[in-house]
Amino acid sequence: MRIAIQSRGRGVLLALLAGLLPLTGYAAASADWAFPGCPLPPETPAADAEKPFSVPGSARTASRAELAHADVTVDWFPEEHAPLPPIVATRPGKAGCGYCHLPDGTGRPENAKLAGLPAAYIVAQVRALRDGVRTPVRPDWVPSKYMVQFAGGLDDGELEAAARYFAATPARSHVRVVETRTVPHLEVRCYTYGPGAGAALPLGTRILEVPVDVERFEQRDPHTEYLAYVPVGSIDRGRRLASGATPGHPACAACHGAALAGDEALPGPPLAGRFPGYLFRQLYGFRSGARGGEAAAPMRAVTAGLTDSDLVDLAAFAASLAP
Repeated sequence: MRIAIQSRGRGVLLALLAGLLPLTGYAAASADWAFPGCPLPPETPAADAEKPFSVPGSARTASRAELAHADVTVDWFPEEHAPLPPIVATRPGKAGCGYCHLPDGTGRPENAKLAGLPAAYIVAQVRALRDGVRTPVRPDWVPSKYMVQFAGGLDDGELEAAARYFAATPARSHVRVVETRTVPHLEVRCYTYGPGAGAALPLGTRILEVPVDVERFEQRDPHTEYLAYVPVGSIDRGRRLASGATPGHPACAACHGAALAGDEALPGPPLAGRFPGYLFRQLYGFRSGARGGEAAAPMRAVTAGLTDSDLVDLAAFAASLAP
């Protein structure tokens, strides 16, 4: 049995409609922009679906039909990382970690960058999802639904193998954080945004992430580069918040390390160079209580008094740092 991904062949009209809302009318009090939908792509003719292609710099080929299934991870650059554990590479009838998070753990705007996270942290978070201690902020958002389903089907041996692999893989960032008041006209792509036809739009208090080359994004190329549009001044405001200079807000380095690069001896994971939209969703989840359990209690306390604007600023600052 092959696991076909939603963006390639299942109805997503409701997700599409919900995903379009942030770009057709901005509401300052809404975080809908952080949860874009996934419009159906144009139907690929059967003959074209089987044609092999590659991505820049790769010696490998794959077809669109292969990319349409989550049980096989297309690994464009196997020379750039250690051999993939089975849980990351290929799981007949089940999704593998590498499909969504990519073989090198680079991740994409809709999910976590796993590379460089402590193995114990990865294990704890997947178990929290599996046990219902950590729940999605928006349970109907498809990337969150997939992760909950995935976590529920893992045994401890598979989980620990994946955690060790990703922890040993160096983190890389291909995101350039750009402060701006307006953005080019954007359209909802698959859980992110892409260029569209029309007038520029006010950014407001949002983070909008855009692959520089949408085709490479769709081909799940881990070298895909992104622009993350953030509000003017957000990086500096986030730096002040993270430094502890803001009354009532502790310094983030106490748990996440100097320059937010993490440390095995500290309780918090590295944050530097992670996707800012993902970071915003996690902060939002702590504040809402969706990220539960004893380990999440300190972050729930930290975020309790923060506004959406504060969360945007913290995410923009962390993402602007080198991992």
